[in-house]
Amino acid sequence: MITVICKASAGIGLGHLIRTSSLISQALAENESLVINYVIIGDTQLKEIATKSAYSVTVVENEENVLFDTKVDFIFVDMTEVHEKVISYWKKMSKRIVVISPIFNHFDKADYYFGRTKYLNFERNDFPNLKVYAGLEFSIIQDNCFPISEEVYEHNLGSESFQIAITMGGGDAKNKSLKVLRALKNCKVPATFWVMIGERYQYSLDDLVREIREDTAHEIILAKTNASMWRILNNCVLCILPGGITSYESVYAGLPSINFFDQENQRFLLKEIVEHEAAWDFGIYSDKTLENIVTFIERLYEDRKLLMQMHVKSKSVIDKGAVSRIIKTLGNHEGWYN
Repeated sequence: MITVICKASAGIGLGHLIRTSSLISQALAENESLVINYVIIGDTQLKEIATKSAYSVTVVENEENVLFDTKVDFIFVDMTEVHEKVISYWKKMSKRIVVISPIFNHFDKADYYFGRTKYLNFERNDFPNLKVYAGLEFSIIQDNCFPISEEVYEHNLGSESFQIAITMGGGDAKNKSLKVLRALKNCKVPATFWVMIGERYQYSLDDLVREIREDTAHEIILAKTNASMWRILNNCVLCILPGGITSYESVYAGLPSINFFDQENQRFLLKEIVEHEAAWDFGIYSDKTLENIVTFIERLYEDRKLLMQMHVKSKSVIDKGAVSRIIKTLGNHEGWYN
């Protein structure tokens, strides 16, 4: 018996939800006899995003409502923080706690950590009982993300108008979609901007429409997406991202990405793929950062070979085997799947 618990909302984003949904579907593909309970901490509308027929989904409003009838083998936790009394209860009700969120406030209560990058925001010696498996090989890629072929990307790159996606996550708590779009109006090259609005976008669409009407120099397409997001991104040559899990999916797909962060302590999440020259890190989000991004896009328009090089190089950096590796690792240690 396995329980997977994540926390998601418009404020904190939907990355945890996407990652855990992908974990479950891929784990079931490995072993369809698994019994998995999926618990989402958030509002009830999130259930529509995550529900699959192969497992049960329960949505609760707060973490104190995640209760157990019997002890389970594993609890997978994907959230940045949880109250100490809650994680202590979960630990008591499971044989092992497995954390898959790179930022978590109670690694001291966990048994395993599987992370998408070798860089950590903690010292391994701080948690001597925590088994750490961290690196790009443990990057969980959602089912709907697929590699863009070199032929398709080269065709896209040959277009006079740059096809650029703007995707700020399912919640976009700070309405960066609007601010990025407003900044890109100043871009001096022909471009089509695909503005991807997630399921939990909470702001008025009228403001976005107003920006679209005022920008007469570029084509702008506004799209509300979820599962279809990567079908649209397949048409693009560049993506602008807030440094979340889509940055890793873009590497897998071969779509070069420009990234920024809200806080300095989040930048470790992107460091490894930047070192592989599979993404660009533009630092902390600000008006100046957006100006720098506009200038960089103008440069890329004149130097498209840089994009092609990143497309080719990035597709060898991450594969889709993370969940299989997690299963095998736990199986070797715990006898899971035996």
